[in-house]
Amino acid sequence: MSQGYCDLEPNKEVKVEVTHCECNFMKKGDCVYLKGPMIDKERSDSICVTALMGIYPWTMTARFGNESKNLEFDSGCYKVWCPERLVEFSIWSNLTK
Repeated sequence: MSQGYCDLEPNKEVKVEVTHCECNFMKKGDCVYLKGPMIDKERSDSICVTALMGIYPWTMTARFGNESKNLEFDSGCYKVWCPERLVEFSIWSNLTK
């Protein structure tokens, strides 16, 4: 164990930020930070589990450091929506923003 979480690869840090919101559970500017596979609870706002499960493939892609325009990678991050299309997220790896 290192840094309080399992020593699994990849361990890139990821930031998930709400960039547009029409949902009562989250607000624009809310952020969730991942350290490897774990949510950094001290730095993160609340997140809807439905949204988290819907954007999971993009968080994993960001953790691996992959940048694919086919997966909506643009301007240094992924832009994705929750399954209900109420919340838009920007997802960065290694906290470049």
